[in-house]
Amino acid sequence: MMRCWSPADARVLRSCLGDNDQHLRPWIPFMKDEPRSLEQTAEWLRSIRANFDLRQNYRYAVFDAGEEKLLGENMLLGRVGPGAFEIGYWTDRHATGRGFASEATAAMIRVAFEIERAERLEIHCEPENVASAAIPARLGFTHDATLPKRATNSEGKICDLMVWSLFAADYPATPAAKTALRAFDCLGQPIAIES
Repeated sequence: MMRCWSPADARVLRSCLGDNDQHLRPWIPFMKDEPRSLEQTAEWLRSIRANFDLRQNYRYAVFDAGEEKLLGENMLLGRVGPGAFEIGYWTDRHATGRGFASEATAAMIRVAFEIERAERLEIHCEPENVASAAIPARLGFTHDATLPKRATNSEGKICDLMVWSLFAADYPATPAAKTALRAFDCLGQPIAIES
């Protein structure tokens, strides 16, 4: 189950990030600001929610089916140009290797192309992050390039950056196009999804 973050999620996010610091810090840029206090986390989630409501960035908490356990986060970030989104994700260390990140990313692909009408999606990751790089490969993205010394990680280290892309014209032939998805607006009303 995926839904927009809420400031009320501060405690569960704080706990998850604390438990996953060593697992996430090498790969996730926002970890440079961790650890945050509970109050700082709530304020951060307010800004995430505001950007969501302004349709600038869509950041979703990923929970188990009963919404009892936070499994990670999946994002559509509007920072790669007009008509395009970058997809980002992270997974709780206890939930890795079980397909949650792939399933959530497949859902984000459907949302991007079928609801937001994106023309292009990108996924960026460091080449050493083998688990993250496997997701775009599995979901039909093309590895465009590995750009040398193009990013700064959360530890301030300059690193190479893999760039993966998927275009709207290629989307129907991908595994993501067949992913089950039910989407709802902010009032809880179902959003029609084209297949």
